[in-house]
Amino acid sequence: MRKKIKKSKKSRKAQVQNVIGLFVIIITLAITIIFGRYFLGNFYDALDEGGVTTVTSNQSRDTFLANYAVFDYALTILCFVLIGGMMITSFMIPTHPIFIVVNVFGIFVLLFLGMIMTNIYGEFVAGNETALTIGATADQFSLTNFLMNNIAFIGAIAIALTSVITYARSQIT
Repeated sequence: MRKKIKKSKKSRKAQVQNVIGLFVIIITLAITIIFGRYFLGNFYDALDEGGVTTVTSNQSRDTFLANYAVFDYALTILCFVLIGGMMITSFMIPTHPIFIVVNVFGIFVLLFLGMIMTNIYGEFVAGNETALTIGATADQFSLTNFLMNNIAFIGAIAIALTSVITYARSQIT
């Protein structure tokens, strides 16, 4: 006797929701990284002005500032790991070809949201006179700037690839 495996009822539009979550995570981390570097630089400048530094603390500060660029690479890796995870988990979503319309509509919504988030990031980096120094700090993170300037297209490509993978799998089964 063969038992039928019952498919669970999961949201079929989860890909769009996941990419919106990806957008929020990436923009939040990008702004946090840049703010952290900005405040850290101001903190170290204040320590220098106060004269409370030693040779050892200066060496550790220089080492930390040199290694702070790791956050730039970490954000890029995190972005692509989250997209890969979304593609892998999309195999678990039961699909029907009619939901390709939801994904196509979702791509346009994500392009719009991605453009808004890119503009928010751009205003954050190049806003008022305080942002001039934040902008100089943001220039140190080239990969983060690339991700934020192209987040709409990255999201659209991720949804398109995930849709193709998901619906190709549904045609096989």
